[in-house]
Amino acid sequence: MTSFKYVSIFPGNDKTYLKNAMFNIRKNKGVEIPIYVNLKNLLKTKNVQINTVDTMKNKITYMNIYKDLPYPVLSNFYIWKKIFTNRAKNILLCSEPPMVLPFNYMKFIHYFFVKVYTWNDDLVDNKKYFKFRLPVSILGIGKPMKFKNKKFLVMINSNKVIFYPFKLLSGFGKELYSERIKAIEFFEKYIPDRFFLYGMGWNQAKRNNIKELMFGFKKYTSYHGKVDDKIELLSNFRYCLCFENLTDVPGFITEKIFDCFKAKCVPVYWGASDIEKHIPKNCFIDFRDFKSYRKLLNYLDLMPESKYNSYIKNIETLLSDKRFINTWFEKGYADLFLRDILEVVNYGK
Repeated sequence: MTSFKYVSIFPGNDKTYLKNAMFNIRKNKGVEIPIYVNLKNLLKTKNVQINTVDTMKNKITYMNIYKDLPYPVLSNFYIWKKIFTNRAKNILLCSEPPMVLPFNYMKFIHYFFVKVYTWNDDLVDNKKYFKFRLPVSILGIGKPMKFKNKKFLVMINSNKVIFYPFKLLSGFGKELYSERIKAIEFFEKYIPDRFFLYGMGWNQAKRNNIKELMFGFKKYTSYHGKVDDKIELLSNFRYCLCFENLTDVPGFITEKIFDCFKAKCVPVYWGASDIEKHIPKNCFIDFRDFKSYRKLLNYLDLMPESKYNSYIKNIETLLSDKRFINTWFEKGYADLFLRDILEVVNYGK
């Protein structure tokens, strides 16, 4: 009879991931789900059973993994108790940026973890703090894409109400939520027929009511609704405004730029300060090269077709590089678990 090692994982503060839904494509439509389904299946071949923390309350675990810290609310009391009483078994993966989850980065909490994995290259010392890349699904690579009659420019982002306690923490960059608003308002004004906004949380409040005054909701004529298939949508556009949640920090690279690559849509990128160390600069347009949205628009409008096609060709070359794929996509994430995280308890061999 096979003897399994049991590992619990806190899947983040999205409750739809609980009850093992983070490992079930039929129960959860999250973009990361295929990655975790494959991870669970891979770990099972190594005699490791990984399940969400809420299903493991009465199980003795060999390791407790936390994909971000839980919110400090009463419903999460049992999770915090597990953190404070199992230090030798705890691993923290800091995924969310500090403006979303500032206490993820409070070092006194890190005492309760034997290892902390972070995207922030400046924190990595390979003793307590280790590098990990945010997981990206391989789904969509190689899918036939549209190359003719593309629309001009798109932005796909959720409209989040963000408070900024992270500003009390030094060294954590600049938020880009407000810059997205500036971009929307500029392009909606100057190219209203060629700029398209998609995502959740936009246009939810009526003009001039109290919710708009408090939370900044506003009606945008460029808004065209939510997105069912992000890669399919992106493939209909030449360019995408690809702004991360924050900039001026090294290493914070999310799925946004990779989704553009899959769709053969040229990203206008603003995010990780060292992006060119990780991704060739001939595959994206660096927003930092422009002093204004007007200069960016002129550059996009005047770009020769040969130059545009060179971006697409460079993207295709990059996605054919097996080392790049194995590093940044789900195989690299699975390797992290097998090579680094699981060896803490000596069963990842």
